[in-house]
Amino acid sequence: MKRFLYIIIGVVLLMTSCDKETSDNGNLDGLWQMTLMQNKTTDNAKNDMRSSGITWAFQGHILELRDLKKGNQDIIMSFNHDGNKLKVFAPYRVDRDSDDIVINDVTLLLPYGIGNTTAEYNVTELSGSCMILDDDVWHLEFRKY
Repeated sequence: MKRFLYIIIGVVLLMTSCDKETSDNGNLDGLWQMTLMQNKTTDNAKNDMRSSGITWAFQGHILELRDLKKGNQDIIMSFNHDGNKLKVFAPYRVDRDSDDIVINDVTLLLPYGIGNTTAEYNVTELSGSCMILDDDVWHLEFRKY
């Protein structure tokens, strides 16, 4: 009888276990280090960003923008990836001690190659090791960590 009770408890636990959330972002998921940033509207100079500490991290529908050197504010955004289009929107400044704060000041996004609170990029290349994004203003290149 005791054994039967353990089996029943085990079956109930299996049936009520948490669902595993998966992401369907393919090669986009993961941590990306910015390696090159080019503002096409100013001097058109290609800036080597390999030592900048700027990273983009994708998981689920959340994009985390982080400066590993702590020179810029950490930011989270929502994103949609559809074919060769990547739309980022709804930026929030990360505040670990209180609620995240909606960003209206675009200057906080500029170090990450984002020129507006809603931006859409053409995904020129996306593989397991390289991502290239372009819009009217920015040309951004990344390598996957």
